[in-house]
Order: sequence, then C-alpha cells, then structure tokens
Amino acid sequence: MKVFPLVALFTSLATFSAGSQAACALAAIMGAPALPASDTNNLERLEDLRDSVDSYLTSASARLESCTGSDPFVYNYAVDRLEDYASAFNALAQRHNTQIIASN
Repeated sequence: MKVFPLVALFTSLATFSAGSQAACALAAIMGAPALPASDTNNLERLEDLRDSVDSYLTSASARLESCTGSDPFVYNYAVDRLEDYASAFNALAQRHNTQIIASN
C-alpha cells in the first residue's frame, strides 16, 4: 500500500507551503529604517529619513501584495505593522513640525 507515503508527502508539502507563505508576508515588512527617539536632538534626522521611509513603505507594500495565498492572520499582522510604522513616523514628524513652528 503506497497510499500512506503519498498522504504524508502531500501533508508535508501543504505544511511547507503554508509556512513559506507566512514567511513571505513577514519578510515583506523587514528592513524598516530605524526611527529616531522622540527627544528634540534626534528629531532633526526626520527630514533626512522622509525619503527612505517613503521608499520603504512603498516597496514593503508592493512586496506584501505579491504574497498571494498568505495566511490571513499573518498578512493582517504584517499590514498592521506597516500601519504602526507609518503612524510612528507621522507622529514624530508632527512633533518636529510643531517644534519648528513654536521656535519661530
């Protein structure tokens, strides 16, 4: 009976495939530029980081969209991480802009 080895092979392939799709979604969001701490000395770096953050968000979103068949939980987690990263950058930029306005 060769049914058991075939079932085991298909089961292992399905498990590997699901794991690789989850890895695709997580790998898509890797490589984010480090955001500075929110103290006033480091906020000056934000102007230099804007282009790299925009580039990261664009490329990570495109890579994430290419992960077809990904586990919805892992995919949504990756999207949430991108949104959190963008929100953190926007909060730092707003604080920086507020300090610039206050100093003028």
